[in-house]
Amino acid sequence: MKIRNLIIYYPSFESGGVEKIIKNLIEYFISKGIKIFLITSNKENLKIIKKNKNLKIIIIKNNSYTYLPTRLSSSINSIKYLYCVLRQMNNSDTIVHSMQSNFVPIIISKLLNFKIVIRNSEDPVESVKYSENKFFSYLIFLLRFIFYNFADFIVTNSRGSAKSLEIFVFNKKKISHVYNPYLTEEMIKKSKKKVKKRKIVMTAGRLTIQKNFIFLIDAFKKSSLIKKGYILNIFGKGYLEKKIKSKIKSEKLNNSVFLKGWSNDLTNEYKKSKIFVLPSLYEGLGNVLIEAINYGAITIATNCKSGPKEILMNGKGGAIFPINDTKFLVKILDDIAINNGLAQRKLNIAKKNLKRFNYKSQSKKYLNLLNNVLIK
Repeated sequence: MKIRNLIIYYPSFESGGVEKIIKNLIEYFISKGIKIFLITSNKENLKIIKKNKNLKIIIIKNNSYTYLPTRLSSSINSIKYLYCVLRQMNNSDTIVHSMQSNFVPIIISKLLNFKIVIRNSEDPVESVKYSENKFFSYLIFLLRFIFYNFADFIVTNSRGSAKSLEIFVFNKKKISHVYNPYLTEEMIKKSKKKVKKRKIVMTAGRLTIQKNFIFLIDAFKKSSLIKKGYILNIFGKGYLEKKIKSKIKSEKLNNSVFLKGWSNDLTNEYKKSKIFVLPSLYEGLGNVLIEAINYGAITIATNCKSGPKEILMNGKGGAIFPINDTKFLVKILDDIAINNGLAQRKLNIAKKNLKRFNYKSQSKKYLNLLNNVLIK
């Protein structure tokens, strides 16, 4: 029997690429006649999802728990909601898809005898390595090791992420990757409307340790770009906002580096920026790179164990530099400023290969995967 009901579990609906992924999946699944139940906690970020009679959004009432991270609090609060929804369903035509790598939906699904597919969106080892809160990181690492083995399947967003999960899961056949269903026809259409490039270096993401923006500010300052009239625009929000603002002020970069906040649509920013840099310590995939390439920005990224180097085809589609290697990044930036011919050719190669992230083809892979798990 094919899926009739799909429970999408995403208690901490955060700003960023995952919003668009969930939106694209929901629209595709609904077009195939599937009824969607989205369990989440954030009303604000739901605005991009169109209303539909086959979409039911269940909002979690959030109670904060002292000393617990926000994601863990949201998961605890979600237990009764997921339980109540599944109690009304038939396990022969209903499956749970957790968009967060979370042990709560695994426990509830297994207790009620429902199939569940977990999505893992980051390298679990690297996320512990660079975590600020080591206690909770090791706790989550342990919980993943235990509970991932009870999930019916685990899907990741890159080959690198899939490989990193092999240390957790005894049955390696339960792991596979499906690239993010991210690139839409609308995005491709918008990319054809050209905008004059300016001397702008751009980056985007949550203002966290993972995204490594303070390192990028240091490299930008040491490069020749400021003297050549370039500015650095940082788009995002997060707990490091004050620290980044302080860094900009202390380095006297107020006229060269700008913290621009977050927007769900950065299309024009990508279009007018000459260079996009992703300096992350680790990634699952890196959706912002896909957008940057689509809208014609020369792309540079760290050689994370998973994600960016797959998008950039191991350097064929854009420059890759070692994590936290300031000299290497400075050289790349200076070379592009002097002669961007090679960088432009790499961008053209990357753009030709973006079809890997087409939302229809990848959503179809998701649906086939979920159906196969259900009927096993």
